[in-house]
Amino acid sequence: MKMRKLIIMITLSVFNLNGYAQDPLFSSTLDNPLYYNPATPGIVRGHEYRLNFREQWPGIPAAMRAFNFSSTHQLRNAVGLGFLVMSNVEGESLLRTDKLEATIAFPIKVSRYLKISGGINAGFGQKSIDWSSVEFDDQFDKYYGKIYPTSFSFPEEFQRKYGDLSLGIAAKGALRRGRNEAKIYGSLGMAMKHVTVFPTANFIGSDIRAIPLKYIIHGNIWFLDKTLRKGIAPNFNLEDQASMTTFNLSTRIVLRPVYFNVGVRNRTFKFNSEEFDSFIFGIGYTSDVVNNNITSIGYSYDFTTSRLMGGTFGSHEISMSYSFDIDGRRQSGGGKARRFRNDIQCPSNFGGVSF
Repeated sequence: MKMRKLIIMITLSVFNLNGYAQDPLFSSTLDNPLYYNPATPGIVRGHEYRLNFREQWPGIPAAMRAFNFSSTHQLRNAVGLGFLVMSNVEGESLLRTDKLEATIAFPIKVSRYLKISGGINAGFGQKSIDWSSVEFDDQFDKYYGKIYPTSFSFPEEFQRKYGDLSLGIAAKGALRRGRNEAKIYGSLGMAMKHVTVFPTANFIGSDIRAIPLKYIIHGNIWFLDKTLRKGIAPNFNLEDQASMTTFNLSTRIVLRPVYFNVGVRNRTFKFNSEEFDSFIFGIGYTSDVVNNNITSIGYSYDFTTSRLMGGTFGSHEISMSYSFDIDGRRQSGGGKARRFRNDIQCPSNFGGVSF
């Protein structure tokens, strides 16, 4: 009975009392940029492939698992393309969401030290639910367990196909520094996901928005030494969807080839015991550049500190990336001078992140 109450409380925290669906949360926008902002292909050079997997609260039967694979491609600094495949499973595999997204972004070079990008994302998704395995509270007796039929009327639909659109804007920049001085770079972005959903993703009723509009603001600033092998990057990510707000504040410490993450997740800007959710710890490895290619792999763990702490075992996340043509030399015809003239001189994939 204690476990059932825990599962019910967790389910309500994910879907909230109005029955809204929520997007999966990841530990950092640094390792999953296209998932959070469709403007990403406009500010990431070359071609990049990323794989992310997250298992949330594996200590309970209703653990949530989310997976996505994405790629970004910037073509001659004129247009960026992105593709993402994602799948997430919730509630003992009872509810599953699969989705395919395509993104196009248009970068604008303001100066040698500043570039902005606007992007639009179109997605096609499918939600499915196994009604035969769903259990309701009115089926249980406090002494004998599940012995009653439910009064709930099951819908005929077990799958919903839908499309949606998302918008984003992002900027990356660098401070002008001398050759032998420490480097400072950064990026800032905003996005609106699920601006429109058609026809519907609801299983029950049509008077609620099954996938609420989601607002995202994210940013980072990098302080790197002149060798570009050591640095620190404070970063943040604010997400607001329906009645749920999540604020991540973390720092990435790079001692190449390894990097470390330390951060916190909160439900508001106010850091108090009632709103505090978890600590985030991470470690990763980034290879040296070989033939203009680079690879990275990372792991992070969320240590839950809220009332869900007991028995959930936190959350685990794995991220991997592979990038090639990271300086854009191939897409610019191999000309070194042209490459320098066409893009901001930020280091590529520093600490697992492409700027």
